[in-house]
Amino acid sequence: MNALFSPQYLQRYTTGLAIWALGWCVLLLMDTHFDLANLSLVLVLTSAVAALWLPVSFTLVASVVALMAFNWAFMPPRGTFAIDLHQHTFLLVAMLVVNVIVARLMVSLREQTRRAEEHAAAADALRNWADQLRDSKEPAELLGELQQQLMHLSGTAVYVLSDTVSDIAHLNTEQRDALIYCRDNNQAIGPGTGRYQELTHLYLPLRGKGQAGGAVMLDTSLIEQPGIFAQAQALCDQMGWALERQQIVQREQHVRDQVQSQNLRNTFLAAISHDYRTPLATIMGAASSLIEQDDRLAQTQRQQLAKTIVDEADRLRRQTNNMLQLARLDGIKAVGAAIQANWESAEEIIGSVLYRIPAQVQHRIEIDIQPDLPLIWGDALLLAQLLENLIDNAIKYAPIDSAIKISAHAMQQTLVFAVEDQGAGIAANHFEQLLETFQRGDHRQSGAGVGLALCRAIARAHGGEFVHVADAQCARFECRLPLRAQPLIAGGRS
Repeated sequence: MNALFSPQYLQRYTTGLAIWALGWCVLLLMDTHFDLANLSLVLVLTSAVAALWLPVSFTLVASVVALMAFNWAFMPPRGTFAIDLHQHTFLLVAMLVVNVIVARLMVSLREQTRRAEEHAAAADALRNWADQLRDSKEPAELLGELQQQLMHLSGTAVYVLSDTVSDIAHLNTEQRDALIYCRDNNQAIGPGTGRYQELTHLYLPLRGKGQAGGAVMLDTSLIEQPGIFAQAQALCDQMGWALERQQIVQREQHVRDQVQSQNLRNTFLAAISHDYRTPLATIMGAASSLIEQDDRLAQTQRQQLAKTIVDEADRLRRQTNNMLQLARLDGIKAVGAAIQANWESAEEIIGSVLYRIPAQVQHRIEIDIQPDLPLIWGDALLLAQLLENLIDNAIKYAPIDSAIKISAHAMQQTLVFAVEDQGAGIAANHFEQLLETFQRGDHRQSGAGVGLALCRAIARAHGGEFVHVADAQCARFECRLPLRAQPLIAGGRS
């Protein structure tokens, strides 16, 4: 009853009555200028147009009243309901039949138009909902949006149960059990579903292909509106499919991570067994010679053996540090943790690296540091290790006694550390391969093949990038790090 007096219905009645009033004004203006046949056509036309806004029952009543008024006002003898000619009786009957048929057709057309608009709106809503779910990385975050859409459809409260959302604590035991049953069995239950029809509410699952991702509880009035019921179940189905796809993606990612972790462990053990064997054997041989042949060795020979032990031990140290740091950075990336960063000076980082460069190659080092470089937000130990790896590569692969250039300069909002040598460059496709763990550019060289992979991991951990600048005359590697707003120092200046 309240719907009949809603603003929408009142507007339709007002429009329909206005059309009838306009039609009668036209009839009165045409009176004495046109015959009854033409006036009757105006009346039929008015009835047809008004039927676009008025319900069929109202249109039929209005048509009967209009015909009686037409008889009274325009048919001779005027002012009475008497009819003096038989053809006028036929005209009135024909007008009534035509009005009824036109009214029925107009109402039917209006209803079909309304349904078509509702179907189009429902299709648009489903398409938009599907787009939202497709673009969302976490479909579960849209469960609140699903609840709002279902509340808009049903006009009543809606309760959702899923793995991530549950607002059923205040429901009674029957309602909670029904939601859980609906989710676990992936079936709609309640009145009109053919299952547990004695329930006081309707329960729809968030259906997936294999299992439901949750369930919703709605009012039973939805069963009386098949179109809205189908729309509600379609919305729930799309959410169920999205949740199931997310679970499949997560399981696949978990399996890939496990496989990658296992491969990394296997390769790590293989690298240790292969690349640690040579320096360990060298250390053992030199130490054995010092122990067993000490009295027969000259002082220079003993010093050479001791130096060999120190060099090979240092090589093992660097390889172990690289592997441990790479494993640490992989762990940081996996758990989303942060590096131990602070405000650091590029000059101090390079200075700490120069201090550890072997004395026999110190003369090959060239330094180019831009004056007044801004501070960099980063982990000084990691950045120093990156430069050490690049310098170690340059010592291995560049021509003997050729220059090795270490530079640092600012470029726009980026600070660039670079190591350049006179060795042969690396092809772009080969460089990407070398960035993979345990890959070496020259298998004749010792090492576990983690140096460049670690350099990339360090750069990425700082939000930067690690690149190789191709050049026929040299090999140049750059670590490009983003610059932040500089910290304030004493005196208020940065």
